[in-house]
Amino acid sequence: MVKAYSEDLRKKVISYITSGGRKREAAKVFNVGEATIYRWICLHKQGDIKPKKRTSYPRKVDEQKLRDYVAQNPDHTLKQIAEALGLRFQNVSKWLKRLNITRKKDDALQRT
Repeated sequence: MVKAYSEDLRKKVISYITSGGRKREAAKVFNVGEATIYRWICLHKQGDIKPKKRTSYPRKVDEQKLRDYVAQNPDHTLKQIAEALGLRFQNVSKWLKRLNITRKKDDALQRT
């Protein structure tokens, strides 16, 4: 898992720039992307350069639980399935595709 840059490094980069260093030079010296430095400068202007806490979403889905839920509730939307299982609806879509579960199709509506 990717970790955030430390607060010490952020402070060093900000002090380097405020003492007259250029942003591009700071990126090379500290081996950090320029876009990252620009973000840190914006955070510094707002008053806080601490790394933000990440929200965690479950990465693994209980496949059987998902299959059972879809079997019992075939007309639910991705959003409803996600709320019931505690996931994001994008993850539900991805997992349904992996499990080869397609959307409901009604034979009565198909023309022959």
